[in-house]
Amino acid sequence: MKIKYFAWIKDITNLEEEEINLNQAKNLDELKTYIIEKYPDLKKYMIKEILRFAINQEYAVNNINLTDEDEIAIFPPVSGG
Repeated sequence: MKIKYFAWIKDITNLEEEEINLNQAKNLDELKTYIIEKYPDLKKYMIKEILRFAINQEYAVNNINLTDEDEIAIFPPVSGG
């Protein structure tokens, strides 16, 4: 699956995107754990539920199962002005 990082999140990960396999995260909750372990500086944002997740361009709020073909976008909340 492809994980895409946006805004200041990619500054923390030093990546715009990366590929992982289903063995590393079978669902959204496991993916969050994987990200915290790989990028500890994102932990405080995960705990406060600041980060937003989109699976195949649709917001995901609940834990859902993932597939190897999924594209996951992770980004901060959008603010307008």
